[in-house]
Amino acid sequence: MLEIIDPQLILAVCIAITAAALTSYVGFGGALIMVPLFTMLFGPVNAIAITTLCSVLSLSPVVLKAVRDVEWSQALPLSTGIIVSNMVGVIFLTLADPSFVVFGIGLFVLVSGCILMSGFSYQGPRNRTTSIVLGVICGSVMGGFGVPSGPILVVYFLAAPITAAAQRANILFPIWVMCLVTASSLGILGEIKHEILLLSCLILPFSLFGAWLGSNIFKKAPVSWFKTLANWLLIVIGASLLVNQIFLTK
Repeated sequence: MLEIIDPQLILAVCIAITAAALTSYVGFGGALIMVPLFTMLFGPVNAIAITTLCSVLSLSPVVLKAVRDVEWSQALPLSTGIIVSNMVGVIFLTLADPSFVVFGIGLFVLVSGCILMSGFSYQGPRNRTTSIVLGVICGSVMGGFGVPSGPILVVYFLAAPITAAAQRANILFPIWVMCLVTASSLGILGEIKHEILLLSCLILPFSLFGAWLGSNIFKKAPVSWFKTLANWLLIVIGASLLVNQIFLTK
């Protein structure tokens, strides 16, 4: 049983609040912070289980409000690709060497921060085929390494001829789907242990608070300056995880 007052739990709560607020505010990025930091605390599979369980429940109210802005012509084929590849990826996740998974998490987070900082955006065709391919890529990354592929979605939707609200919704909904499928798959495979479920229940109220906080900030403050801060944070966290993993393997 977890101690009521525990420094590790307090740190996990602070991470959860920040991550949920970031996702609710910007539309992505929270789990990219939560997964690597929780990996340092609890190990990769446990970190992914806690993150996805908390993310699904804390983001559900936000997604319900944003769903009216989703462009379903792209979101449905995108989600189909996500679901299929995500389930396959989770099987790989549970069988892979944890050190390889940790390295993959750090590398993806670092590269994501660099790409987002560059402002690169997708300028190619946007149709059902590209949406399915995008979904397969996102689902594979999420399933295999447990990090929602928000940056890939940002690159794809950043230059789309749609409103800012639709861009945010088109990013937020697939991330929620990825977390839902990953959490469900881990549960079916028996990877969510009793103590991890208990820890998730303790962290969840704070994730809900963070999501509420981020949603209210989104209504009142621009996200441009915060995106820059979040991108730098991803770069630092990704680099730290890679360096830490390299030194551990020596």
